[in-house]
Amino acid sequence: MHNNNNALLLRAVLIYIAATSLIIIGVQPIFIGLVAERLALGLSQQGWILSIEMTGTLLGSLLLPALGRRLCGRNLYLGAALAATVLNLASASLDSYTTLLVCRCACGIAAGVLYAGAINALGRLPGQDRSFGLSLLLQTALFALYATTLPHVAQDYGSRAAIASIALWFGLILLVALVIPTHLRIGASARNTSDGSGSALIGRFSLLGMLCLQLAIYCIWGFVDQLARERGISALDVGWAFGLGVLGGLPGGALPSLLGGRVSRGPMIVLGSLLVLLSIVMLARYTHDADYLCAALFVMNFGWVLALTYYMGAIATNDPRGNLTPMVSVLQSGAAALAPAFIAVLQMGDARDSIFISAGAAVVAGCVLKSLAGWAHRANGSIKI
Repeated sequence: MHNNNNALLLRAVLIYIAATSLIIIGVQPIFIGLVAERLALGLSQQGWILSIEMTGTLLGSLLLPALGRRLCGRNLYLGAALAATVLNLASASLDSYTTLLVCRCACGIAAGVLYAGAINALGRLPGQDRSFGLSLLLQTALFALYATTLPHVAQDYGSRAAIASIALWFGLILLVALVIPTHLRIGASARNTSDGSGSALIGRFSLLGMLCLQLAIYCIWGFVDQLARERGISALDVGWAFGLGVLGGLPGGALPSLLGGRVSRGPMIVLGSLLVLLSIVMLARYTHDADYLCAALFVMNFGWVLALTYYMGAIATNDPRGNLTPMVSVLQSGAAALAPAFIAVLQMGDARDSIFISAGAAVVAGCVLKSLAGWAHRANGSIKI
């Protein structure tokens, strides 16, 4: 019983770290709006700030195996959480665009170590669908809470205080990480904990499909605040729309948590992807006030979390050699870094429609890849995917 309680507590801590280490993503549009307003940045410069931080997150994910071999589990989490706390506090006081780029990159590295470590550890535990679903469910609730609160913090206490408040989330990770065992393996490849019948083909195609989904989201996500303001929606209304719209991730994460592996992942991934595609159309054409913006973001988050959870579950359970699950955090971070940089380059020509076209093409490509994986596998022998 004692070991079971310890295992449950460890799982809960890892879920919490996975949910909160990327808290910046939940408020990216609001955060970049605060920074842009304070430093008078254009849309292209905003894109580079978003991209450089996510590049740092990618680097943190890639550095995890090397760091894990040199530091024990608990100390690595504690060190990364402490670094993220200090760096986020520091970034609130910077007035130089170049210095801010460097600091946000370092913030991303620390967050990437935390996120990759938590995701890899959860991938080694049984019940991956439920673990990933619960982490995204909690992440959604925290994103909604913070997205609603941050504009009011900025209004009452100023943009510097609002940016510095990000450090509080990493301070909380610093506390809960004390529960993590010192001997927890972090850098090792996650081994498949299922019955060994998983298909590496499905796992690889699921990775590519997940990459396309993330590219679609991040082509739009960080720029919604700017696009909404251009349509006359106030900063507080944007925050309200984000806070409620992000709640769409709650049913998106709850369904996998409740259903587990009792449903086929393929149809659920397609359903989630189609909802994301619908939200892109809504954002492109039907978001002229806060109500429509909220509805579009709700649909997007519902589809995003639903599809992402089943993508992650498909990867973890179709990873017979244990080399695909560690790539989850790497590709997620890579997509978050690449998409804003791509949009930043496009925005040098001020082509707003290119944002929505790029996102729509990416989500369709992800659906096609996942469908091809199922078709190819059934051609060689049918199993439930």
